[in-house]
Amino acid sequence: MGKEELHESETKSLIDSINGLKVELSGFRSEMKEFKRTVEIKIDSLDSRSTACQFNPNVCATARRLEEHIKNDSGKAGRTTAIIACVISCFNVAVTVITLVVRGM
Repeated sequence: MGKEELHESETKSLIDSINGLKVELSGFRSEMKEFKRTVEIKIDSLDSRSTACQFNPNVCATARRLEEHIKNDSGKAGRTTAIIACVISCFNVAVTVITLVVRGM
């Protein structure tokens, strides 16, 4: 086998490899195009749902639950929280006054 035959063999092998890569790349491109189409459809769907929720909160499950929660809230939790905050504030004021009186003596 001469150098020329070896060179031709290497060239043929290289060309076959390049052709194989072209086929794989073509398949990869088509897969990426399909993936892109699928993602675009999902994004459009999410965008349309978000827009619908902004214009009509009744179509949005989260907005419906929040509205029901607000309707069912009798205000007891808010009142209880306010009373607890008042008691804590009064206790802090009393401790501060007592500390000032004791240190002042």
